Amino acid sequence: MEEMPDGMLGYYDHGTGNIYVDERLDRHARQLTVTHERFHKLLKHQPCGTPGLRVAREMQVERMTAEYFISFRALLDAYKACSDIAAGARILNVDVELVYARINNLSRLERTILEVCAMRCIGVQLSRTHPDGALVP
Repeated sequence: MEEMPDGMLGYYDHGTGNIYVDERLDRHARQLTVTHERFHKLLKHQPCGTPGLRVAREMQVERMTAEYFISFRALLDAYKACSDIAAGARILNVDVELVYARINNLSRLERTILEVCAMRCIGVQLSRTHPDGALVP
């Protein structure tokens, strides 16, 4: 562990295969960061100078991390209990970005279940966008 520059939580060193994490992170944030970086390692991501490819890799790894930490059942429970993403993230003990990554990558079946629950459980129609930001985009 070492202290990272502002905004950087950790990184995977392609040359050594080591993962480095900011020592200032609490235990849970370290776990999230290490898991994220381990997915980079698992996928054998190498340094990349192409911005679009870098973004695509980050999106892929963030999706994998979100699926690892947020089960669909937990997401459904948070959805029923909360009115916004930030509150859901607090219940799920993850950051808002991870919740968005999970929601944006729901399977067709998961999205259908969430929409049915929204109508039947909490009386929300998902076909319209909430002006303050809804849990489901």
